[in-house]
Amino acid sequence: MPSKFQMGLIEKGYCDERGAGFCATATQLPRGEYGLVALCVKGNILSIYDVDIRNNLGELLYEIEMKKIQNFKNKFVLIGRTVKFTYSGNLYSFTNIAGVKEALSVMEEETKK
Repeated sequence: MPSKFQMGLIEKGYCDERGAGFCATATQLPRGEYGLVALCVKGNILSIYDVDIRNNLGELLYEIEMKKIQNFKNKFVLIGRTVKFTYSGNLYSFTNIAGVKEALSVMEEETKK
C-alpha cells in the first residue's frame, strides 16, 4: 500500500498507480549533483527530481529508460538501503533509503524488462 507521500506522487502524475516513488540522498550523479532527490517510476521511466527539505519536488534532473539500466544493485546497509546502477556509462548512487521495499521491487522489475 502506498504511503501518503507516494499517494501524492500518484495524484500529481509523478508516479504511475504502483506508487514507486521515494526520497533518497544522491551521492553520485553524472553532472556532480548530490543531496536530497526523489526517484519516481512511471511506466518504464525513472525520473529523478531535486527535492527540498520538506520533500517538495522541484527541478527534473534526469529521465532514465529503466530497461537500459545496467548493474542495478539494491543493498541493505546499517541505516537502510543503497541503490546503485549504471545508465549510459554513468554511475548513479543513492543512500538513506528506508521503508520503500515495494517501490524498490518495482524498480528492479522494470530494469529486467
